[in-house]
Amino acid sequence: MNDLRRLRDRCAIVGIGLSRFGKVPGTSAMGFCLEAARAAIEDCGIARDTIDGVLVLMPAQMGEQHGWASRVAAYLGIVPSFCATVDMGGATPIGMLQMAVLAVESGTCQAVLCAFGTQTNPQGVIPQLFGSPWAIPYGDIGAITFMAHLARRQMHEHGVTSLDYGHIAVQWRQHAMANPQAQMRKPMTIADHQASRFVAEPLRLFDCCLFTDGGGAFIVTSAERARDLRQRPALVSGLGQVHSAELIRPWDDGRGGGREAGEQAFRMAECTPADIDVIQIYDAFTPRVVHDLVHYGFADWEDVGRLAASGQLTVGGRLPCNTAGGLLSEGHLSGMNHVAEAVRQIRGTSTTQVPDVALSMCTGFGGAPHEAPPTVAYTAAILRAP
Repeated sequence: MNDLRRLRDRCAIVGIGLSRFGKVPGTSAMGFCLEAARAAIEDCGIARDTIDGVLVLMPAQMGEQHGWASRVAAYLGIVPSFCATVDMGGATPIGMLQMAVLAVESGTCQAVLCAFGTQTNPQGVIPQLFGSPWAIPYGDIGAITFMAHLARRQMHEHGVTSLDYGHIAVQWRQHAMANPQAQMRKPMTIADHQASRFVAEPLRLFDCCLFTDGGGAFIVTSAERARDLRQRPALVSGLGQVHSAELIRPWDDGRGGGREAGEQAFRMAECTPADIDVIQIYDAFTPRVVHDLVHYGFADWEDVGRLAASGQLTVGGRLPCNTAGGLLSEGHLSGMNHVAEAVRQIRGTSTTQVPDVALSMCTGFGGAPHEAPPTVAYTAAILRAP
């Protein structure tokens, strides 16, 4: 059993940066990555030559390009002693955060830059067809169809409805309307959600995340060094991750679904789900929000559908979620924007600020559940106010 309690509050996120994002033609994945990284460095005022670790999430659209993180470092004028290109899909930002904490605590690095950039329509890159060779002949390709299966199972086994998903999407849009950087700021009602077309039934258009060009970055250093930098640090209090092929294991022990990652994070932070003040849930699709609310211990299947409908997922409610608009309405930066918003909630600078935040959490989801064999990756982080 992983026990990281000795690392609690020893490191902090000290800088965050987002590039321009949305539909932004003419800028490469590398360009967005560098723009976000420079913004994170400027945000905290750290000396560039003290950054000796660089971790970068490889954008899926770029195919196989070795040394991606090293190229990012070279463009920034950084000579790292620890450098890696990391790929856990949407679980990567928090996975990189854990790697950065371990690198700093081991003495390998003074400060670690974690970054990502993507261009969803890169010139000169042939799109790759993802999916199991046993599923492609049936048109069951990629994340959307996989999540449609997940939604149908939630509906069949637990009575979750399309209206439940709709309340989540509408609430996130209300948060995005207060965020001047959000990609989608047009008001949306439940009627709008229910009238939107099916993409992969039962998923409707507004159940699905956005296509987004852009990048994000954050910088991790020791809590001691953080005191001398520009911004209020967000202490890294809890971390957890788990990787499995739970979708094909021949038993059901009630585990899986990210529970292990959540338990690791809560154990490290020495808190419970009831102690969390605000959370950014990996919301590539609305069923993922329902999934994480249950599997991370915030709700039971019996009441999860009522949380959004009753306003419990916004400021003043039981568990404010995705306060910048999430991947559904702010933009899909593979969860880097979730880390940024979790930090802003600690700093008190969010456009949808929760009062007196002590513990700010975010989750990640990735792996290749739509490949063969299907695998999933869950990550969770808990940030604490100093």
